[in-house]
Amino acid sequence: MYKLEIFCQPDQKDKVLSTLHEAGVDKIGNYDHCWAIGSVTGSHRALLGSSPVFGAIGGVENYPLLKVEINVERQFVQGIVAQLKECLGWEEPLVNVLKLHNNEFDFS
Repeated sequence: MYKLEIFCQPDQKDKVLSTLHEAGVDKIGNYDHCWAIGSVTGSHRALLGSSPVFGAIGGVENYPLLKVEINVERQFVQGIVAQLKECLGWEEPLVNVLKLHNNEFDFS
């Protein structure tokens, strides 16, 4: 199992969540729409040769972002990350893939 951390602008939230749901990766047992959403502050400085979606080349930008976290089975990771990168539309989309080790422990 893997955890995806997807960073998006607040106005992209519905598009990201519908992409996850339509791909069927939002299920845990008998539940769907299983994700966590938190507010974070993003930062970047666009360097020469970049095409920033917002901000100017050379200036440091700070802006509100949402971080969507969702657990995804290995066989779906590559496909859903490709779909998310397309849906976000950024030059360098920020999607982290983290391997989970929960199955190595007995939490009962």
